[in-house]
Amino acid sequence: MSRERVTLEAEPSGARLLAQGPGAVREALLARARAEGERRGRAVAAELFDQAVARVRTSEDESRAALARTAAELALEIARTLLRSELARGHYDLERIVRETLGEAAVGRAPCVVHLHPADHARLASVRFRSGTTLAPDEGVARGDVHVETSLGLLVRDLDGALESIGKRLADELGEHDHGGPG
Repeated sequence: MSRERVTLEAEPSGARLLAQGPGAVREALLARARAEGERRGRAVAAELFDQAVARVRTSEDESRAALARTAAELALEIARTLLRSELARGHYDLERIVRETLGEAAVGRAPCVVHLHPADHARLASVRFRSGTTLAPDEGVARGDVHVETSLGLLVRDLDGALESIGKRLADELGEHDHGGPG
């Protein structure tokens, strides 16, 4: 047996005699060091992989939220475009809108003035409403909108306002009310 000195980098955890000599001891230590290096490398790789998966999940969540916001904004814009198109063609039940708005005013038969866009006013010129109700053309009222003036105040049925309200509700549901979401 050789009396060659061997320096160990770590304290031995156990000892055994090898018949092959110091070269075999060195090889055994190198094999152990490689195995420990591989184990540490796998642990580091696993941690990096876990971090990458977490980033992908975060990105996916952000992408889903952005897609939901974009879909809501697109839906509102489509509704706004369709609404304007239908209003321009006169495809809306103006009499029903006025009657519903009068019902919401909850003033019974008390006198009130229903302000309408001049074109809408002309459409309803021959329609009879409850007594005390007067229709008035008003350039300040958009087509399809109804403003009911009562002794209790003014009730406004505003289509653009309704779309804006829907947009705000969607933004709140999507958690975007403070971030400039749809609406």
